Amino acid sequence: MGTEKELLSKIDYSVLKATTTEEEVFRAAEKTKELGFAALCVFPKHIKTAKVVLPEEKICSVIAFPLSTTPFQLKLAEALFAAEEGAGELDVVVDIGAVKEGDWKRVEEELLELRNNLSDRTLKLILECCYLTEEEKTTLCRLATETGWDYVKTSTGHGTYGATIADVELLKRCSGGRTKVKAAGGIKNLSLARQFIEAGADRIGTSSAIEIAKELLRSW
Repeated sequence: MGTEKELLSKIDYSVLKATTTEEEVFRAAEKTKELGFAALCVFPKHIKTAKVVLPEEKICSVIAFPLSTTPFQLKLAEALFAAEEGAGELDVVVDIGAVKEGDWKRVEEELLELRNNLSDRTLKLILECCYLTEEEKTTLCRLATETGWDYVKTSTGHGTYGATIADVELLKRCSGGRTKVKAAGGIKNLSLARQFIEAGADRIGTSSAIEIAKELLRSW
């Protein structure tokens, strides 16, 4: 049972549908507390609702999600707003366009600015691996590590594909253990969650957290 509870403690329960209501966020927060998930991942506008039930360290918010098309000043403002509202963790989408342009200076400056302004928050950089070459993934992983980010995350779940075992293994390898890895996108059952953790994922992001927990409960 201890091992199974440990698995639940590695899950970020994502409640990120366009149709998500405050009532759904509140119920998800209660389930996050009851089942011992690592965090509840919500839009910035829903942080206060989650905070009725959960402490800051159990609340994660997404920033520049899912496309990261806003200017950096707005991305930073959104991140600061989420922190002020009470999110202890922030999942931030990298400037994918800058990556594809090879503008690594701009990417690095963005990562440094966010890290410096949010030194007391857990930061996870969403790479959106489906759009990147192996070299781009490796470079981003290195930059995230060098600028002090806590996690690199595979996907938003809105790209052409989500998490893959190969991407988790690559990010785990290139981070050298200095930056943790979050796998997200398409992880809908217990078997997949276990596979990604065995591959090296430190966190699992999924909207199917309750279903995975039910599978575990049946096995206890």
